[in-house]
Amino acid sequence: MTIIENITGRLAILRGGKYSIEVDVITSSGFGRFAAPVEENPSLYIVEAHRAVSEVDEIIGPELVGFDAQDQELIDSYLWEIDGTDNLSHIGANTALAVSIAVAKAASNVKRIPLYTYLGGTFTTELPVPLIGFAKDENFEYFVMVKDLMEISDVIDAVVKIEEHSKNLTIEELSKASEKAGEELGLEVALGLVQLKPIELEELLRLVEDNNIVYIKPFGDDEEVYLELIASTHGVFVDGENLFRSKDILDRRYYNTLSIKPINLGTLTDVYNLVNDAKSERIMPILAEATFESADEALSHLAVGFKCPAILLNKDSLAKINELIRIAEDLGEKGRIITFEG
Repeated sequence: MTIIENITGRLAILRGGKYSIEVDVITSSGFGRFAAPVEENPSLYIVEAHRAVSEVDEIIGPELVGFDAQDQELIDSYLWEIDGTDNLSHIGANTALAVSIAVAKAASNVKRIPLYTYLGGTFTTELPVPLIGFAKDENFEYFVMVKDLMEISDVIDAVVKIEEHSKNLTIEELSKASEKAGEELGLEVALGLVQLKPIELEELLRLVEDNNIVYIKPFGDDEEVYLELIASTHGVFVDGENLFRSKDILDRRYYNTLSIKPINLGTLTDVYNLVNDAKSERIMPILAEATFESADEALSHLAVGFKCPAILLNKDSLAKINELIRIAEDLGEKGRIITFEG
């Protein structure tokens, strides 16, 4: 049975030693657990985590007992109703997300099917391309993407090769190393950039055009930057997360890619809806990690189940990377890794 019998919360420790909430959802014949990530570093994160546990144990849990775990949209809408604000500022997005994903895990556990199949259905067969973050300086975070991926592990091999061949942490050096890595592995290896501080537009365009760059997330909400990048680059994924979050612009004229961090939305239904909204605008949705993550593997299942062409991970996110490998094995011959060749 998928009727919820109990919901409990506890403290969870995330990457970087930050605290969040982990939620257990229990039915008569199934169980789901999820530890929510944290995107920012609030000064009172320990206090907030304790408050979140109290909210789950004393308010949210009792309210949801008796609900059917299969009624995901109903439960997610009720979480918003319990919160009573337009941005989940009362119970918190991390609490809502922890409950929401734990509910989905419990329902899939009852049905004895993987979470990605529960979310996406029988014909879920495509695996996302991982963009793996591996280095950072004052200007950029650096990612690796293998455009003609054959195995999930290919991108890890590419990261290792780039680190072997790069003597200095500069775009130019890493670009050369990525090309050399591609030659040695027989793959199309490229770099991704997440901009961390303002740079003159002309310099940014030069860096993207002159180096082996396939993905960039511009800094800030200057619409001109996005328009110029889209107009001036070819075959480069321009990520509009900052523009979308600051100005609510979802428009392919400005960007062709949108990284989506579930913690910024609140519930599984909200994530699903934004993924579909992006697709309807012909914008590629990329599921992405938060700054502080747990070792939970659910994000990999969300990316597969929601049919996202790519997933943004860090090289130390071994649980999520290994889970993608397991999903690929589970899919077997019917599985297909999305590629971006040419």
